[in-house]
Amino acid sequence: MPSQTIFPMRNFLYRLPRFKTDLPMDFILGEAVIIGTCINISESGLRGPFSSPVPAGADGLLTLYHGETSFQVDAHVESFRSGEARVRFVLKSDQELEDLRAFLKLLTPVPLWRR
Repeated sequence: MPSQTIFPMRNFLYRLPRFKTDLPMDFILGEAVIIGTCINISESGLRGPFSSPVPAGADGLLTLYHGETSFQVDAHVESFRSGEARVRFVLKSDQELEDLRAFLKLLTPVPLWRR
């Protein structure tokens, strides 16, 4: 009789592609404006250091700056360790997602063959 060994399905969690950056940002938390630097970003969120500790679980308004362009989005601090925050974007509409994607396109270099 053949073995009836059952292998559980593995659940693979895939991250969205992240881009290295060096963008100024600020996080409005209540009355405080905490400045920082985004060191990498994806459609789901970002990672970077802030000038002051930002409590994990905090919700606020995040603004990213790239030249003359800025992007604002509600955000949730997933964790804060060693002076660095992991922040998840809280997108409330398809339009916010499209705005984020347009902002990300500004950050990604155009390959030479596409110019």
